Amino acid sequence: MTEFFCPETTNERKRTIERSFQEFAGQIDSWKPCLHFLSSTSNHYVSMFALSTLETTISRRWPILPWEDRALTRSTLYTLSLERDVASFVRNKVVKLVVDIARHDWPHFYPDFYSNILQLLSHKHTRLLGLVYLRTASEELATPREDLPMHRKSELFRLLSAQVPLTLDTLTVLLKETTKLQSRSGTVTPPPSPTSGQSLAPARAVLDVEGLAIGTSEVCTATLEVLAHLFSWIDVSGSISINLLDAIFSCAKYHDAMNSKQIEMAVQALTTINELLYRPFCSPDATDTLLLEIFQNGVGLFQLMERLDSVEESYMEKMTEFLQLFITNHMKRMESSSKFPVNTLLEVLCHHTFQQASTVNGYLRCLDVWTTLLESTQSRYSAVALALAERILQKMSFKLNARVLRDLDTESLDENEETEWQHFLRCNIECLAKIADISPIPIFTLLYRSWREGLIIFGELGAAVANGQVILLNDTEASNVHAHLRDLASTTQALTRLYSLFIGDQTNIDQSLAEEVVSQTLEACMFARDNQLYKAAIQPSAIVIDLIEVHSQLLASLQAWCHWIARRPEKAKEALCQRCIDSCVWATTYTASCDHSPPANLIHSAIHLFQSITAILKPILWDQPTFRNLISMGTYPYLKSDTIKILRRALINGIILPPGDAATRQRLLGTMILALSAPLGMQGQPVPSESTISITIMPLTQLLEDCASSSTIIKKMLHSCLESIINRTLELLSYVIRCQSICELLLSFLHSAFSVLQQQLGPEFMQNAVQGMLQLYTRENISAGPALDQLLEILILVVSAPSNAFKAFVPSVTNLCLGQVWPAIGNNLSAHPDTTLVLLKLFHSILMHRWQYFYNTSVLRTLGHPEEDEPVEHKEELVAILEAFGQALLQSDVNIFRQSLQSLEQLNIRWRLYQRAVFKVHLLERFLMALFTVLFQQSHNLLADEIAAAIHSLASVNIGWFFGHFLPTFLTTCEGVDDMQRATLLENFDKSTDQPTLTRSVLQLISDLRCYQLCRPG
Repeated sequence: MTEFFCPETTNERKRTIERSFQEFAGQIDSWKPCLHFLSSTSNHYVSMFALSTLETTISRRWPILPWEDRALTRSTLYTLSLERDVASFVRNKVVKLVVDIARHDWPHFYPDFYSNILQLLSHKHTRLLGLVYLRTASEELATPREDLPMHRKSELFRLLSAQVPLTLDTLTVLLKETTKLQSRSGTVTPPPSPTSGQSLAPARAVLDVEGLAIGTSEVCTATLEVLAHLFSWIDVSGSISINLLDAIFSCAKYHDAMNSKQIEMAVQALTTINELLYRPFCSPDATDTLLLEIFQNGVGLFQLMERLDSVEESYMEKMTEFLQLFITNHMKRMESSSKFPVNTLLEVLCHHTFQQASTVNGYLRCLDVWTTLLESTQSRYSAVALALAERILQKMSFKLNARVLRDLDTESLDENEETEWQHFLRCNIECLAKIADISPIPIFTLLYRSWREGLIIFGELGAAVANGQVILLNDTEASNVHAHLRDLASTTQALTRLYSLFIGDQTNIDQSLAEEVVSQTLEACMFARDNQLYKAAIQPSAIVIDLIEVHSQLLASLQAWCHWIARRPEKAKEALCQRCIDSCVWATTYTASCDHSPPANLIHSAIHLFQSITAILKPILWDQPTFRNLISMGTYPYLKSDTIKILRRALINGIILPPGDAATRQRLLGTMILALSAPLGMQGQPVPSESTISITIMPLTQLLEDCASSSTIIKKMLHSCLESIINRTLELLSYVIRCQSICELLLSFLHSAFSVLQQQLGPEFMQNAVQGMLQLYTRENISAGPALDQLLEILILVVSAPSNAFKAFVPSVTNLCLGQVWPAIGNNLSAHPDTTLVLLKLFHSILMHRWQYFYNTSVLRTLGHPEEDEPVEHKEELVAILEAFGQALLQSDVNIFRQSLQSLEQLNIRWRLYQRAVFKVHLLERFLMALFTVLFQQSHNLLADEIAAAIHSLASVNIGWFFGHFLPTFLTTCEGVDDMQRATLLENFDKSTDQPTLTRSVLQLISDLRCYQLCRPG
């Protein structure tokens, strides 16, 4: 062993040594010398090798070892765990092996296993070892791994549960003794435990195990860790005593001058309490008393913290978690108790949120707690609503909290596409919105006052800029202006979040408040526009960035207020709508050649508002020169691509949504589409470049998608304008068929066209178009890639179409799929996941919507045939499609597997697929075998319940055959299981046929089968 781990040893020599070790470990009696090694070596490498070899024996050969050999192994290992000078990692491994033995033998052949643990706990020098044993027993016996049969797992859980009351009493005494000892000055010997009269197993003298009796903090921490694990699985309702709670909370107290071990103990105590709060409480009377006790003790901890200058962050996080768990899981129950002090909870939570939470994340977690609390029973907390909102407003204010806020990142995006600052602001605003649900007008008024204050500064600064002055601010002035402008941008968002208060059914809401906000917002936008504040002559330049941000937020806020404007009387609505248009449409008139054109984010906000106006307020813009000019422009080179997308959506809204003359609408739509499509050219003209096709086809696809929910009249106009472009696209397809990216874009456009304009194009046109595409792909032998995926999506659309005219496609579609695509990808589906998924969807659509292609008989005629000779057409194609689903069930890709399983189940519900003779004869057993194999291999554990449900559906076809033939056949194919084990598995399988029982039996069979295989000798 020493030679193997020596750096000087060559790799070749290591391989030789490793082979020797493997040969030794593979011997049937290798455990015997290993016991000798453990008793006589001080080499850690030898010890761990011996223990690993013994672990294999215990897990795989234990039941077949003679009784005396098992007793020798058990006593040797237990004695070794008690010995002095054993390294902690070796001792922990030894404990694990003793508990592994107990998994097999306790209580029948190892009756003193648990009593030994309790004895260890009762002696001062072995307490920590006893705790290691108890923790390991809790982990390995209460929630065992899969290498135990289900009935043994249930037995162990029942046995261990019976020991819980005595165990908790013992741990309570231990915790109280240890904390009492810790509170004294010296090393006073604690009083004897009530169980100390019991004698310990006399294998060797009980020693003061080095490293296991270091100090009281370590014992307390270990005890608390054991309790935390016990709390994760025991029935907590009737098990937890007030004494135990007091002992745990004693360990959780935080005070000045704590060392690292004591802090670790206090954090672990809170972890243990929180583990308790994670669990549901069932018994009403005992639970209320217990929860009240937990809360009152928790309040005591918060009060202790109030007197401290600083508290470790990990402890603070656990205290926040305490509040979160208590309120989320138990508050509804406690609110109904007359003894529960709600005001105390509010005081504690308020103080913790705004005084004690020292980090931004800690504060945001507290806001989550408030949100949960306010959602539960709103009316009870209206008294604190305004005070809470004021404190939150202070927290998000640069004027009052700049030291913290300026450190928040404003550039890096998280997984939600938010910067740290945006996340912080959103959490605060959402909490304010929740408070406003309780107390709307006071919260709105509070925010409005703060917003008006910032708007005044904005106006004064803008007025100075408008006078042509160059403004130079010193550091103090710049800092003050910066804070006011940042807060104005924030409160603009907060006020906007509350717009829904004014469009609901509440009759007591004063609409004049919304009117003031909207009017002043419009004035501020017009003022910023007229004075071009985005290029103000101000130093430092950071203030200009703030002005742009405020202007952008004001424009963004009007998007939400459009919903309020839409509910105004017609005259007021028209006036406000025109003011909104004036406040944003100016941004579309700039070109790249303009000097000092507005920044991109400001233009984006303006055009976003324009899009909201056209979608919500639906103004008639047809005669406005700016609108007509924008429609006739094919490209907007001065705008960013995402802004262009929004502008085009706004323009199409402006054409199709407002009321008006049909001829004018048709003309405007034609103008826009002609401007967009002109670079493609007409049919018969030269093929444009690939870049031209790409740039042109994408906005046309977007236009189609934007019109997907439009009326039939609009779609007729759209068809009239796009018909020639669709034909041109079909023509171009043959020229670019080998260019995957361009071909994919063209097919994406055609897919949108066929989807949106299916009725207008008509079956004959679509039939010719799709037939042409099929011939093209067949001729060019295209069998994989994104362009093929798009074609398959089009085929799904066509196959699923309700018109009978499309049924003629089925032979061509199946020919392409089964003759060309499937042979190319069938041998390695996981290498082509996208194509496989869309192909499976197409197969599903063929069977779901064109079932008559295979079973072209009426229901009545089908009923006249026995199932064995029911008429089926195109049988080879049907079997091939179903075999494709079966092949997909064997894939490691979970999405492919799920798609196949769901399709099969849906087809069975719709067409009784599993009952069909062709399925029963050719596929039933193979599909069942595939699903059982997947369950056994655990490759798709997340879908185990769905797989078991599918097995029930398949088995129900012939339940007698399933029990009498399939199950024995499946078990015969399983290696590493002997005949006795197979018989046991079959005997334990519940023969009930209802779905819950059968699925449970299937999962239990698989679990026990895995257990037998894992534990097989050799």
